[in-house]
Amino acid sequence: MRSTDLVRRGNTRRRARLRAHRPQGGLTLVEIVVAMSVLVVAATIFGQMLLSTSRLRQLNHENALAADAARVVLERMHNLAFHDVYRSFNEDPADDPLGKGTGPGYLFAVDGLTPIDGAPGGKAGRITFPSRQVQVTTETTTSGGGKKSLGGTTTTTTSLQWHVREDFQDKKLGMPRDLNGNNVVDTANHSTDYIVLPARIEIQWKNGPSTRHFELVTQLADFRLRVEP
Repeated sequence: MRSTDLVRRGNTRRRARLRAHRPQGGLTLVEIVVAMSVLVVAATIFGQMLLSTSRLRQLNHENALAADAARVVLERMHNLAFHDVYRSFNEDPADDPLGKGTGPGYLFAVDGLTPIDGAPGGKAGRITFPSRQVQVTTETTTSGGGKKSLGGTTTTTTSLQWHVREDFQDKKLGMPRDLNGNNVVDTANHSTDYIVLPARIEIQWKNGPSTRHFELVTQLADFRLRVEP
């Protein structure tokens, strides 16, 4: 074999080896772009999952706080004498069983929850009964032996009072309905003679830019055994 052929063959082999070891620039770049795209998509999905999980955990925690607070309020009601429940937890502090302003009232705070803007009293919790504010007019006669005909003076005063009403309209509370067991739905004040007392315990709070709401509706009754003398 001639030397020229040997040289040509050697050059051909060297070129083949160079082509085998030469990096394929175009294919490698495409692979890198595809790999980076997959990583970005995976990282985005993973981040969204973490964020959703964190939000769900926080929401469940807040719901648990609201449910526990509502159960605590309900337990406090059960620990009272039945006909003291309304007077202790209504909107009027003047009729509290132990004196004006001594009852817990209809508003309550919930630790760990931020009340919504404009919440009454700046508190997240509220208790609602089938009650209505009513204007009551009373007449008081002084001197003259307590009789106007004997020269007594009559003074008329007007005040606003909260009355438990059977004609209260609220489907969730099951109203209107008979509350004192006489089989009649009337317009009288049943603040002291009810045998069933519907109640709603509501909690509203802020969760970021949104508002959350928890509600417990119940029918309170006095099931204690009475022994007749």
